[in-house]
Amino acid sequence: MKKALIHDWLDKFGGAERVLSAIAEIMDFDYYYAYVNKMDRADIKRVFGESTIEIHESKMLRGFKSAFRYLMPFFPFIVKKFNQQTRNNKVDLVISSSWALSKSYRIGDEIHICYLQARNFKYVWEEADQYFRGPLKVLSFIKPLLRKFDLDGGSNPDYLVANSYFVQKWVKEKYGRDSVVIYPAVDVEDFFISEEKEDYYVTVGRLEPYKRFDIIVDAFAKNGKKLLVIGDGSQMKELKDGSASNVTFLGYKTKDDIKHILSKAKAFVFSGVEDFGIAIVEALASGVPVIAFRGGASEELINTQNGILYDKQSVDSLNQTIMKFALELDGKLDPRVIKESANKFSKQRFQKEFLGFVNSVAPQTDSRIKLLTNHL
Repeated sequence: MKKALIHDWLDKFGGAERVLSAIAEIMDFDYYYAYVNKMDRADIKRVFGESTIEIHESKMLRGFKSAFRYLMPFFPFIVKKFNQQTRNNKVDLVISSSWALSKSYRIGDEIHICYLQARNFKYVWEEADQYFRGPLKVLSFIKPLLRKFDLDGGSNPDYLVANSYFVQKWVKEKYGRDSVVIYPAVDVEDFFISEEKEDYYVTVGRLEPYKRFDIIVDAFAKNGKKLLVIGDGSQMKELKDGSASNVTFLGYKTKDDIKHILSKAKAFVFSGVEDFGIAIVEALASGVPVIAFRGGASEELINTQNGILYDKQSVDSLNQTIMKFALELDGKLDPRVIKESANKFSKQRFQKEFLGFVNSVAPQTDSRIKLLTNHL
């Protein structure tokens, strides 16, 4: 049985790529696809286990890798051409890892299992107002066409796997389809509890508008507490220029650096609507309580034993909750209990559940799947 693994785009090694790596580790694939591949060899090795693996890319996009996300109006055509480009690579099973495009891949009657890394194609749904603004506002007329493209893509896979119950509900509402939930793989065993806490709060992530780091930065400008911001992104300069002296932007940090900084923090602060929230789980795995917005998958992750939720995406709501945390919870939540709440999101658990699902719907793959009996 021949198998293919397809991912929307390979750029930086993040949460979605950890999931991709966990899948690649337990299955032998004959083909690896990505519409765009901008990853360096070191990250390719992190994902696929070797740096020389061949990634088949869209020929159409080779000269537009940096502008890929701005080519949204052409996504339907790009997907169609890529299907044609790879049509001679006959496979029996496709595993797709989809944010927007990969779920639409189809060249024949192969079994297609799609792992939804998020609510798909949010640029034309929840985040349409953020994307179609400024010079791009003139393209608003194409939203209905792109929504139809996404709905058609949602009906394409034979099986849908959602990364949270929040996404599962979204899939039912948008695509009218059932899905199974398998939480993504998080390297929870790599994070540790520190006995030495320092007087700072921390937030981690890509500094992009939809993450709402502006709320966190503005809240700490008002409350005067020390905040460390880890991550890079398109909003870095804007956020940094308007920040107070008690807010420090650390930029990109290695995983080892993040582990040490997280472990010593008073709390991890989060303000976005996450489809899952890998950064939240990493904080929990460090025994650090989480202060997060009550929206998305945060409600599946946070309880009274490991953090606190706030109700409105606003500076005032966040600051009121930080004050409540400082007065009632700081130093009173057991780090061991917090860490335990993250263990159910381990990579080994993900691999076991995902492998079990694949075997249940495509049992003929057994002869080629690495069973990894030593740790599954």
